[in-house]
Amino acid sequence: MTNSQTTGPAFPTGMVRAGAALIGGGLMIAASGMALTAVAVTRAVAAWARQREVSPTALAADKFDQVRHATLAGAHAWREHAASASDHRAHAR
Repeated sequence: MTNSQTTGPAFPTGMVRAGAALIGGGLMIAASGMALTAVAVTRAVAAWARQREVSPTALAADKFDQVRHATLAGAHAWREHAASASDHRAHAR
């Protein structure tokens, strides 16, 4: 056996650096595109909210009240049905 040193693969450092630079540049362009998109969407949503006759907060409050009243009505109907069903069972015996 000969005493030789083993070395790892020889990377072409110029190409690796160029690839890293291109990746970095691409990431910067992608980040800029995402930022511009976020600004555009935010502005569009704000303009849409200003054009509505009812604010989103008021609309959400109204829908919450509707859900609350429907829940109470459903619970009341459930209790009345359960009470009338037990009355019918008591009379059937």
